[in-house]
Amino acid sequence: MFEEEDDNGFFDDSFDKELKRYEEMINAKNVYYFDPEILEQIIEHFIIKNQLKKGLKAIAIAKDLHPSYIIYDLRKAQIYSTNGQLKESLQILMSLEKIDPFNAEIFITKASVFSQLRDHVKAIKYYEKAIEVSNDDEFLDELEDIRFDLAMEYENMHNYQSAIKVLSEILENNPQNEAAIYEIAYCYERIGNFDKCITFYNKYIDNNPYSFTAWYNLGNIYFLKNNIEKALWAYDYAIVINEEFASAHFNMGNTYMQIQEFDKALEAYQKCVEIDGDDALTISYLAEAYERLERYDEALKYYEKSKDLNPSLAEPWLGIGIIHDLKDDTHQAISYLQQAVTLQPENANFRVVLGEALFKLERLTEAETQLERALQLDPTYSEAIVLLGQIKAEFSLSEALDFILNFENIKSLDSSVRLFLSSILWKTGKKMESLLLFKKEFLIDPNSAKTLLLYLPEAENIADFAQIIENQ
Repeated sequence: MFEEEDDNGFFDDSFDKELKRYEEMINAKNVYYFDPEILEQIIEHFIIKNQLKKGLKAIAIAKDLHPSYIIYDLRKAQIYSTNGQLKESLQILMSLEKIDPFNAEIFITKASVFSQLRDHVKAIKYYEKAIEVSNDDEFLDELEDIRFDLAMEYENMHNYQSAIKVLSEILENNPQNEAAIYEIAYCYERIGNFDKCITFYNKYIDNNPYSFTAWYNLGNIYFLKNNIEKALWAYDYAIVINEEFASAHFNMGNTYMQIQEFDKALEAYQKCVEIDGDDALTISYLAEAYERLERYDEALKYYEKSKDLNPSLAEPWLGIGIIHDLKDDTHQAISYLQQAVTLQPENANFRVVLGEALFKLERLTEAETQLERALQLDPTYSEAIVLLGQIKAEFSLSEALDFILNFENIKSLDSSVRLFLSSILWKTGKKMESLLLFKKEFLIDPNSAKTLLLYLPEAENIADFAQIIENQ
């Protein structure tokens, strides 16, 4: 929008002289004559330097000398916008638009004001007007920047498809626009087109190989695609470039947790704590790594520390409850698990963990309540379905059978649901159906036999089940 100053802070030597002359005039409290273009440069100089009071004073002097020169009013509107005087800025801009309806800079400034007001629809409208009138005027070279601002407004509205369209137009004209490449990758990530997202992040990295944030984002996308090897590779590059980048260490820890390399996850979380200090969430994840390594005393220590740092964080309450349960202190575990559910009532997993602990203590009605709520939150939660089926079986096998058979999507659920169904079919005398279902699951995964024994231990000594296993 404004011309760039040179390394000395001025537009050129002649401007330097004019600026000194202007400052002499101010100090002398006198009035000198200046050409309108020189005054415009002086005003822009003060705006660039963020000396806005001086800019407004220069505008007042300029308007007295050249009252018909509307650029001064535009600069005044821009200063008001910067100062947060948005209403005053808009009033000036509306007047200017009537005088000069084809001035792109007026529309750009107006769009910027509406953006600050969070009125993204109007911001988009005026950026589009600016593009429309810029095609044939002096702002042709600034079209790229206008389009980029337009794309950001679409992003602010979560309209990522429109943002992609605008960013694509930028890249058609300038394939090396790094900001556009980065943003289009982000937009593809938001709409779930991870392959396109990877393409653009790789393109950005080709031009910016030392951008640790780009490597980090690339790692996140590979993680979402469940490409663990590539995710770790990208996170590792981010850390090599910036060893103090805590987020990369944290996500690397999460990735190692997913593939059950708990020692490496622990190391990553420890590094993250070393960088970020006592962050409650990171310490909770560190505690979970100790828990998975069955180092329960250390896990409990860090869960307690996380809880003390942030009592409203649900994860450490859950972790403490799980460890007490693992130590056969389920009565004490339940109070912690209940607090975790209170803090995150919409978390189906927390309710299942609590339901399981209640079931263990034969508090069946309470367990049933938690599991039913978990299934309301996530109707495909297989562990909740099986556990609730087991509770119902305590009262009535036929009720448990009806409960499982009511799931129309049973074929798409985890195999544990179907193997539990096989056990209930056997117990209710539907032995042929039970055997056929087990055989089908066993042919897909031989480990199904171990799962069946969890629900029907006597199957180990039943010849019909043994025959299915031995004949395969």
